[in-house]
Formats: sequence, structure tokens, C-alpha cells
Amino acid sequence: MSRDVSQSIRVVDQAVAIAVMILDVDTGLIRGLSVAEDISEALSQSVERALTKPADTLPPGYPQRVLAAVGLGDYVAVELGRQPGLNLIPPIDEIVPGDEAEEIFDSFVEAFS
Repeated sequence: MSRDVSQSIRVVDQAVAIAVMILDVDTGLIRGLSVAEDISEALSQSVERALTKPADTLPPGYPQRVLAAVGLGDYVAVELGRQPGLNLIPPIDEIVPGDEAEEIFDSFVEAFS
């Protein structure tokens, strides 16, 4: 998921703040999270974290399938293609995030506003 959070979150020396959150579909745990000046940088940081850092009890790892918010599929595919050790990009389906995912994203923004 991605959202312009410039009205809620200020980043020093950045006019724009784009947040990207990667959730584990089965658990709702945050796998990767980043705020950057553009979607590509925020996504790059979030994907790197999702692939290399544990999320609570979930070990890091490569996904078998990716659900991306509508409009983000191509960005996700490009970023996954840049990752070392990922020989095959998993299927990426664009979806409209559900209410639970939106609530998790909103709580993150509220916590840092």
C-alpha cells in the first residue's frame, strides 16, 4: 500500500512524504515500512526490509505471491527484480486493499502524526 502522507508526516528537507507499507496477508503483520520523497525510494526501502528483517515471529523471506494495491504492481515488479537472490518474480495481483489493511495503514500514520 502507498499513500501521500505529506499533510500528516513531515520529513526534514522533504517537501513530499510518501509512505509504503508491506503487510503479510495471513497475519496482518507489517513486513516493510518506509517514508520517502517518492514512491520508488519508499518502495525500495520497504521491500528491502520485508525481505531481510523479521516481522515479529515471521522470518524474512521471499514471497510466493504478491498482492499490490491497484497501480503499484509494476513498481513492485521492478523492485523485486532488483533484489539479489530472487531468481523468479512471484505472481503479482493488483487489488483494492481491504478495510483491515487500510486500518493498519491509518494507525501507522496516526502514530507518527
